[in-house]
Amino acid sequence: MAWEADYMHGTICTADFTIMIFDKSYFLRLFLTLTWTNFKMRYYGSILGYAWSLLKPLAMFGVLYVVFTVVMKQSAPHYKLFLLLGIIIWEFFVQGTTAGMNGFIGNYQMIRKVYLPRIILVMAAVSGAFIGFLFNLLVFLAFALIDGVDWSLRMLWFIPLVIALYLLVMGIGLILSIVVVKVRDTLSLWEVVTQLGFWFTPVMYPMSNVPEKYRFFEFMNPTEGLRSTSVI
Repeated sequence: MAWEADYMHGTICTADFTIMIFDKSYFLRLFLTLTWTNFKMRYYGSILGYAWSLLKPLAMFGVLYVVFTVVMKQSAPHYKLFLLLGIIIWEFFVQGTTAGMNGFIGNYQMIRKVYLPRIILVMAAVSGAFIGFLFNLLVFLAFALIDGVDWSLRMLWFIPLVIALYLLVMGIGLILSIVVVKVRDTLSLWEVVTQLGFWFTPVMYPMSNVPEKYRFFEFMNPTEGLRSTSVI
């Protein structure tokens, strides 16, 4: 496509681009504006708005909770919090990487017409998903308070782990955004990979349920470190 050539070999005004790169205040304002725009456009025209971001993981949580506690008799301590947090984290991982992957191909008209650091499109797309993730975490903390979780100072480790997850999703999104420009099948392939990751890695069941010899493969889930050291 023509825009792909523009993206890979496009001509831009060197002076204007240099100003944008080194003008940190411009870069920050542009990044914040695009991030907030991405977040709002996700729910544009929707009656429930942000509530949809929470209803999807809550609906999946309800189904899986019944299956694993009633049918499969899962009895891990605070299992409902464990399950809810796993779904919220995985939802952000999928939404963030997918949004980042579409950062270039979804904004090709902007890339062709506007001089801007193109990396900011991916950063803003991932950050828009991160805003929804933070709101969902607040809801999770409310559930944790209701469930009577014992709080301690070690829970502060959750903050740098959330930042690490954000950077991980950003990095994967940047890689995928470059690959998908040339290989459109990446969109469908990544959907399959994330679906398999949800079922074959410990999102809905504790690591203790996995036989020792298979636990190495379970850590292929990039969100496991955050969930296993969480407040639950």
